[in-house]
Amino acid sequence: MVIAILTMIIICMAFSLIEEDMKKSDVLTVVGMTGIVMIIVAGSRSIYDTPDSDNYEIMYYSINSTEDDIREPTLVYLAYYLNMLGLGVNALFFAYAVMSIPLRLWAINKLSPLPILTLAVYISYFYQLHDLMQIRCAVASSLFLFALYFRAEKKWWKATLCILVGFLFHYSAITGFVIFFFSNKELRWWERYLLAAVVPLCLLFYFFGFDYSYFIPDELGGDRLAAYRELKDKGKEDAMTWVFYLHPVFLLNVALYYGCLLYYDMLARKYKYLSIMLKTLAFAFFCMLTLSTLSGVLASRLYEYFAIASIFLWTAAVYAFYPLNYGKIFISSVIFVQCLANVFVYTLGWYGNHMK
Repeated sequence: MVIAILTMIIICMAFSLIEEDMKKSDVLTVVGMTGIVMIIVAGSRSIYDTPDSDNYEIMYYSINSTEDDIREPTLVYLAYYLNMLGLGVNALFFAYAVMSIPLRLWAINKLSPLPILTLAVYISYFYQLHDLMQIRCAVASSLFLFALYFRAEKKWWKATLCILVGFLFHYSAITGFVIFFFSNKELRWWERYLLAAVVPLCLLFYFFGFDYSYFIPDELGGDRLAAYRELKDKGKEDAMTWVFYLHPVFLLNVALYYGCLLYYDMLARKYKYLSIMLKTLAFAFFCMLTLSTLSGVLASRLYEYFAIASIFLWTAAVYAFYPLNYGKIFISSVIFVQCLANVFVYTLGWYGNHMK
């Protein structure tokens, strides 16, 4: 699996250097063939290869009916009927991969001017995180990308439908409705300053330990937030929860965010969806920094859901360089190191610890 991940990202980085000179059909062929390998790797992996896979095995074999008020209905029905067919847990992995990965590639093709480079960025982190670990969120976040696209194009009903369907795969997807407060219009001067202030202001929330969830009524999710708070107070949070200032991917995204704001005028001329992607990443930072006091699990899950927008900002960042290939080489170097780090943390590290 590790060899497959590294091979895919190296091939995508190599093709990205000549992407502008390739025919559209050739670009789609590279993306499509890579997607097929991604599905095979995600579906055929062992439960010992990545975190969460063993938990999915437990859930898969413990679902005996289609009546479950806690887990998402798609998981319940898929597990129930695949069990009835006598199939193992890998059938569940394949089912989610077949849904999430083609949707993701389709969304990348719509939202990115350089789909192959964006795919390389995606493989470096989110493929490992979502398609190999958080498989329910993988489908939800793929649909969220379509919601971003439709919101930017002012196709409100289609964006709404994508978020509602995503909710059936992962309950956190309902927070995606926040994008209806975002627009894709060119940022005015005061909006740029406001976006620049998001991280410093949210750091005040974090370091002062302010928890605004107490002011949210139960009818609007306050009871659910209270449940997360109780888990944290009892020390039962997920061991995989990370602290933002110790997570290099988070810090890299902060640097990317401010770089895109600094070169906004230049990048906006090259990348149509820059404004809405910046606002979405800003909200990801807001979730991570202001919800950590309440629950590290909730904060990191929502951050990862919205931070999917960063894959397009990494792609857009290449337009800050001249010649363009200098930017591609720089971005490819950063994401390759990121990919290696994630392989060791999420795959080899997990495998080694599990087998001790």
